[in-house]
Amino acid sequence: MRKNTKKYNYTLWWAGALLCAGLTACTADTTIQEEDVVDNQTPMAFGTSLSTSESAVTRAATSLAAGFKVGTWKKFKQEGEQLVMDGYQVNYNSAATTYRWYYEGVNNQVLRYWDLSAYPYEFRAVSPYFDGATITTSGLDLNLTGHRPFKAQIYINGTYNVSNDESEPCVVAQVCRKQNGSYFEDYDEIKSTEINTDGKTNAVREVQMPFHHLITKVGFRIFIDDPQPSSPTYKVTLKSIKISVVNADNQFITASNRYTATNTQGLGSGTFAENTRATDEFTLLQHGEYTDENLREHLNRATAYDLCENYMQQIPQKDVQIRVQVEMLTYNEVNGTMVDTKNITYDRVLSLDKTSTTGDKFTWEPDTRYIYYLHIPNLIKDDIYLDTCEVLLWDEVQTSDITIEL
Repeated sequence: MRKNTKKYNYTLWWAGALLCAGLTACTADTTIQEEDVVDNQTPMAFGTSLSTSESAVTRAATSLAAGFKVGTWKKFKQEGEQLVMDGYQVNYNSAATTYRWYYEGVNNQVLRYWDLSAYPYEFRAVSPYFDGATITTSGLDLNLTGHRPFKAQIYINGTYNVSNDESEPCVVAQVCRKQNGSYFEDYDEIKSTEINTDGKTNAVREVQMPFHHLITKVGFRIFIDDPQPSSPTYKVTLKSIKISVVNADNQFITASNRYTATNTQGLGSGTFAENTRATDEFTLLQHGEYTDENLREHLNRATAYDLCENYMQQIPQKDVQIRVQVEMLTYNEVNGTMVDTKNITYDRVLSLDKTSTTGDKFTWEPDTRYIYYLHIPNLIKDDIYLDTCEVLLWDEVQTSDITIEL
């Protein structure tokens, strides 16, 4: 890596470049001074990120689609705090041999160097880079006007209304590098966990940014109890299903043009604003007949039939009531002919309490998966019930050869 002939006050992190007019000294209360205390002229760089040892089997197949916008501070929340990267744009270059995540020269940004006297460092980022993202020491303000909003996904007859990318315009990251004796520890501040523990003796290693979702995703699976275990010709099929949000108060959010988060809230647990809300009942999933699916093959949670394998991305919110309407067909198949056919219908607002007539109100948190297991114990006399709702972490997302957690 070449060294600059001029000694600027370069405090670099993983993707930053601060542009001051003519690269002259900026005011000390807002940006870095002209001269930093630099011990070894090590440039700040961004690299791999992996905060857990999750098996690759659990990881999603998609990649971080773009670079990011980063704000960086040294001596964060300490006397002498200084801004190092003021909304720097960081891009990815798959052909690079050293630093694949680069910022030098982007938007006239200059290389930043580590200041060994200036820990802790704070890094806050939004991906992708866009002008409406404001990153400060007090929080985030993501104005998506002119970009694209957060959108609720619906799934009708096997087709989504919008793609995953269209539904989720951006993700966020927040990392703090602290000095602890002879160690330098990196913390994912959004998840309150230490990351990249193997490198903690190296004060100026690459900054590894775990990005996180601001939205949630929801899925539904269904299973039955076997109605006729001794009858191999008996079949149970789904003629139709509709899953909707009751939305009695017309408050269900279907799109958001703004996201704000304060330090008190946590950058990953902020507030959605400038919202579009559904009027009346809002359909999440609807499907006609599942012609080739015999529900007798789905008799417990482990084998439950997945009604939406890739989930539906939703905007986090509270007090969500879910209504399920199911039409089923039972019959015996004799020499290729259906006999003894019977149509059965169910209609229920979901609750973990089988005696409830009003249904439960669910909360959807960000960066989380919810799987609702629907159970029909007896096809003739019982109703459809919510067996359980699994609450899981979101999958891990890979970039080409840089692991970024999303």
